[in-house]
Amino acid sequence: MAELAYYVVTRRIEFNRQVIDEVEKNLILDSDKIMTENAAFHLETVHDISVKKTNNLYQILYLHTNKGVFSFIIKEDPSEFIFQVKGKLGK
Repeated sequence: MAELAYYVVTRRIEFNRQVIDEVEKNLILDSDKIMTENAAFHLETVHDISVKKTNNLYQILYLHTNKGVFSFIIKEDPSEFIFQVKGKLGK
């Protein structure tokens, strides 16, 4: 089992200033699925997992499934999580 923190980032204007709120959540790799707080992706529906580095603090982790591509904003290095997911996918 592996975990990776992801962030739900919201921006709002308050008193003419931009305020950025971050809420930390976890992606959890279980024996047969990847779980978030609101969803579960069974591994038989996952085609691939990839990451795109950006120029700022965040990276974007992409989970490619048979229902579309789901993106997660991350900060930490996802290499180990990706390695474990791909190992379970047989890639």
